[in-house]
Amino acid sequence: MFSKSANYYDEIYNSMGKEYPNEARKAHKLIQKYKKSEGTLLLDVGCGTGHHAGLFRKHYQVEGLDLDPNILSVARKKYPKIRFHQANMIDFKLNKKFDAIVCLFSSIGYVRTKSNLNKAIKTLTQHLLPGGVILIEPWFSPSEWHTGRVFTLQVNKPDLKIFRMSHSSRKGNISIIEFQYLVGTSKGIQHSMEQHQLGLFNKKDYLEAFRKTGLKVIHDPKGLDGRGLYIGIKPMDKK
Repeated sequence: MFSKSANYYDEIYNSMGKEYPNEARKAHKLIQKYKKSEGTLLLDVGCGTGHHAGLFRKHYQVEGLDLDPNILSVARKKYPKIRFHQANMIDFKLNKKFDAIVCLFSSIGYVRTKSNLNKAIKTLTQHLLPGGVILIEPWFSPSEWHTGRVFTLQVNKPDLKIFRMSHSSRKGNISIIEFQYLVGTSKGIQHSMEQHQLGLFNKKDYLEAFRKTGLKVIHDPKGLDGRGLYIGIKPMDKK
């Protein structure tokens, strides 16, 4: 996925003004509002370079999980004290349960299909303690995705220049983004390309996936940064 851009991921999203600290604060408040379990174990699924995970360390015992080995290599260098797992969010098995599980920055879209969405929510729920909370930040819905759009961004630092251009397309309920990069350093200029495919799910898809696993689900249309948020709460064990 991020085979070409992993080493520049943080620079790219910093240039876009992504407010990781503000998002982590909001997520923490929501976890504390809805969590009934007593522990502080948190799993960041689709953790990327670990930016959110690093911020959550202030309040939780954090572990991260991602499928992409390149992005995990960056995360492990940034946060050597955090345990990161390379696994697929659809069917991972850690033999451990958590008080909170987060899947932010629309990482859930990478499951691609409704069937895989259901499997992923089931897998997350299996790793959640009674009274625990899941936060999932969704990707675009089918009606929100527009094809043929071109976007650019630029990183302009003395020792690093990056120009990224993206183009959006679609195949059924799969959104496709083609990224092309020009990266300039003292060693020269490199060109590379990535294609990302993310599933387009509607509100009903998410709500059904949560409810099938027995979770109470709340939809916050605004969420952490305007993308919306699904909050799943696992009932406490009956005594």
